[in-house]
Amino acid sequence: MADLSLPRPGCCKWAEGDAGNYIFPCNTRVEAGVSYCSEHSAIVYIPPEERRRNRSGGGGMSLSFRRAA
Repeated sequence: MADLSLPRPGCCKWAEGDAGNYIFPCNTRVEAGVSYCSEHSAIVYIPPEERRRNRSGGGGMSLSFRRAA
């Protein structure tokens, strides 16, 4: 079994890798209760308004292709 890699406490939990071999390259500090730094949060988080627009057929890319993590 490969060594388990975990994000450092208090740091962004942005993961890269595949098949269970993940690394956590972002060492940006985050507040308690927050998973990602502002840069990675902007990639991961889809605002509710945009999610509703996509569900109602408002055009654009489907959510399955927009998810980054």
